[in-house]
Amino acid sequence: MKLFSPVHCHEIGQRSNNEDTIYPSVATEHTRLFIVCDGVGGQAKGEVASSMVCRGFSNYILENPYENIEDETYLTSALQQVEHNMGDYLESHPEATGMASTLTLLLIPDKEEKALIGWVGDSRVYHIRDGEILFQTKDHSVVQSMVDMGEITEEEAQTHPKRNIITRAINGANPTRIDQKIVSEVKKNDFFLLCTDGILETLTKKEILEWFKSQASAEEIKSKILAYAKDVTKDNYSMYLVKIAE
Repeated sequence: MKLFSPVHCHEIGQRSNNEDTIYPSVATEHTRLFIVCDGVGGQAKGEVASSMVCRGFSNYILENPYENIEDETYLTSALQQVEHNMGDYLESHPEATGMASTLTLLLIPDKEEKALIGWVGDSRVYHIRDGEILFQTKDHSVVQSMVDMGEITEEEAQTHPKRNIITRAINGANPTRIDQKIVSEVKKNDFFLLCTDGILETLTKKEILEWFKSQASAEEIKSKILAYAKDVTKDNYSMYLVKIAE
């Protein structure tokens, strides 16, 4: 597959420091791996956690090229390596106890019309075509569990006081699981959006879909997202936006 030049943002928002991390720092149409992480922990070094998770997954995938993206053990092995490294860090840096990170990952093979998505926590990946969401990752969060059980609606979840409490994260102290999705049919003009919850803080699903038309460029959509989030989003906000060329 060929890509248009991917675009990204990595903004501090209204926070004093940026606990998000993205990979790569700059992408080209030849980039095939994209990662966006959101650090958890504040003074407990959330920015360290997101950096370790982002760097750990990218290093593992670059050093251990996949043979089959449908092999579910591949990202699981990467996660185990990342958790091991974080555990070693915590042993020598006890002041970082409590740090953790979300993960979103997109891997696009060169010669297959498929894509591999992996995620932990409440950062999200969207697969969008012609203004329609074909796939959206499900948050590992308290409010998502409440939605699943029918206790609240999706609309109520957006403003619920527990909306920022996640039920799964990568922390190096307690093993977790990574959810995975194979997108088996990727087409020209499809979009993939990886983003932290800071991006989602100010956006509704309807607003997102209005921007993602096939004729829109990734750069045009990025401009709209940044204009919308500026001075409104209280959290850090980061994303990668990828559009399939052919």
